[in-house]
Amino acid sequence: MFKQCKVCGHKWSTRRDFIADQDIMIVGYQVNFKNLEAGLLYFNHSCKNTITLSADLFVDLYDGPIFSEPKTGTDECPEYCLNKKELRQCRAECECAYVREIIQLFKGAENVKIARSPASFTVALSQLIRL
Repeated sequence: MFKQCKVCGHKWSTRRDFIADQDIMIVGYQVNFKNLEAGLLYFNHSCKNTITLSADLFVDLYDGPIFSEPKTGTDECPEYCLNKKELRQCRAECECAYVREIIQLFKGAENVKIARSPASFTVALSQLIRL
């Protein structure tokens, strides 16, 4: 089992099921500057529960550049990561930007670079983008 809602008991057997579920909406991201993959993604479920998942559960779905240096605190940084409810893409070539790209998968953005492997997730992600 991938995840179970603690309020209504709904179960998502796989990550694919969770991603494709139209009753899930991403509502926030809490950055962890020391370990980006330990950042937290916040999702609201239709039962009014908020589900928190570690960003590392979705990192392999992104297939684009991952920059090695932070831009936080520079003129290039729009400071999106400092606001948990800010979910926009970041155009800065910053080490944090790839997590913001993953967020776009849940918002249905069509310009996200989606990993083509593992193949089992490609169908779910392409359906998600068409929503």
